[in-house]
Amino acid sequence: MIRTRCWALVLAAALALPAAAQTAAELAAQADALFAELWVTQYTLTDAPHLKAKLEQAIALYERALVQDPKYVHALNMLSRCYYTLADIFLPERDKSAAHEKGQEYGERALRASHEFVRIEKEKGFVEAVRTATDVAACFWTYSNWARKVELGGPIGLIGAALRGDDRKLMALMERCLELDRGYISGGPLRALAGYWAKHPFSKDPEKTRVLLEEAVATYPQYLENRLFYVEYFLIPAERWAQAREELQKIIDAPVGEDALENGYVKVRAVTLLGQIEEKK
Repeated sequence: MIRTRCWALVLAAALALPAAAQTAAELAAQADALFAELWVTQYTLTDAPHLKAKLEQAIALYERALVQDPKYVHALNMLSRCYYTLADIFLPERDKSAAHEKGQEYGERALRASHEFVRIEKEKGFVEAVRTATDVAACFWTYSNWARKVELGGPIGLIGAALRGDDRKLMALMERCLELDRGYISGGPLRALAGYWAKHPFSKDPEKTRVLLEEAVATYPQYLENRLFYVEYFLIPAERWAQAREELQKIIDAPVGEDALENGYVKVRAVTLLGQIEEKK
């Protein structure tokens, strides 16, 4: 509690300074500290408003950093991640898509901060440029926001995205993430690609979904979203109700660990989902 109050005083003082008084790096460092503190704080429904406000403070600081340096890649990537987190955990359904749109835009700006990416995109298109990208964070958060925005459009949104060719771009982003670091955010590329194969309107592949998520769960069991996605994307569609209940109970019983914000939120979702399938046979 003392630590939180001290940081609040430091933050208030920092926010009171004019933007010109602080460098982009200084502003981003303050935002990094806020986000790091947020990430290790367990999500609960009671604490959600306070946690959301802290995330919004971090967003404001990163955006101030971009005023100083519009191509500051770290700030761009963190804004993409922050907007994903804001939409995924804190916003009501009606507001999620707009936040993911912002997150996607910041992610694409991070990709295009590379002169080489811009050159290849101009000559050969987005997909070819992504295949040469070296920034796993930019690839991952661009994908995550873009894919979730498409998903929020429902069946029509998914079909429309496929017909526009967005799925080729999304697949290129995920394939590049797997090449760069399949363990980013505790198996994030594995989770994301599993979601792609679980929900694609024309190319669902339950076996690919299963293999990817079993790898994620086995390699990063402490990151509870891996197990939740295994339930949501594979076990429930396969109507393996007993195993699904068993996996959800493991989530509920697990410690929150270092990823306390995400894991706490996943625990809340697991309790709700377990209640929904309790009587399924």
